[in-house]
Formats: sequence, C-alpha cells, structure tokens
Amino acid sequence: MSELHVFQPVNPDDIETGPYKFVGETILVTTASGSKVNMMAARWGGVGYIWNKRVVFIFARKSRYTRELLDESGEFSISFMDQEKYRGAMKYIHSVSGRDEDKIAAARLNVNYYEGIPFVDEAREIITCKVIYSREFDEAGIIDESIKQDFYDAGDYHVVYIGEVKTILLR
Repeated sequence: MSELHVFQPVNPDDIETGPYKFVGETILVTTASGSKVNMMAARWGGVGYIWNKRVVFIFARKSRYTRELLDESGEFSISFMDQEKYRGAMKYIHSVSGRDEDKIAAARLNVNYYEGIPFVDEAREIITCKVIYSREFDEAGIIDESIKQDFYDAGDYHVVYIGEVKTILLR
C-alpha cells in the first residue's frame, strides 16, 4: 500500500488546537452523489461547536456544481493540502467547473473514500462531515453594504453548510 493511503482516525478531543484554522489556507471541499464526484477550492469556513456537536462550516455559491452534489449527498470532506506543493492543482480546481470536465483528474489529484465520503488522497489532514444545516444567504440579512458590493454584485449568494464532524484523519 502506498504512503498516500495511510490514515488513522483520531479523537477530536486530542486536537482542539492545531491546523484546523481556515485563515490564509486554501482547502478542498469534496463531495459525491452517485458516481459523480466533484471538489471546490475554498478559503472561507471554520470549525466550531453548536447543538452539542463539533462542526465545520463552509460556504458554496449557489451556482457551483459542488453545491448541487452537496445538496444531493448530504456529506462532504475538507482536505488540508500542502499549500506550496499543490498550489497549481488548487488553482486549477478553483478555476474550472466539474460540470464541464473531470477537473480532479486534470489537476492530477486522487480521490479516496472513508466510510463512503470522498476526500483528496494527497491531503495532509482530512475532516469528513455530515450536513446538518444549510441555508442560502439572504441579501436582507447582510448588514454591511460593502459586503454586497464587494462579493455579491452579480447576485449568486453563498449557501452556508454546517457539517457535523464524523471523522478526522491525519497522516
């Protein structure tokens, strides 16, 4: 078995501090519905605790193909990548739609599964999640007008997803 396939589940209590901060790091969000697998690059999100559950929250624009698959599957993973080594792959994933091509293969990334949830095999850490809440941003709820101008001039609001942490995998 290659080094890429060696992961061990860990107890979330053991890693309350660590790499699970989204600030300044691009992550890959991967999901699948049936035989369709897609991922998107993201820089917005975080880890928290709500409803007595450890959670991850991510954001996907309504127009994204990944969002469609997320809604169908209700599960996703977050893959933390070596930012230098995979910069080009992440940039490619961000710039191309999985509706139009197999962007994962084109980026030379590999998908693996843990308990049926896809993740990026080259990742250094992975969080698998089950969606427990989703809601499209409402324009009326955005109080700071500069946010509307800077991020939503064309509409296409984000959908926020809260995912219950199922597993954390470390190399």
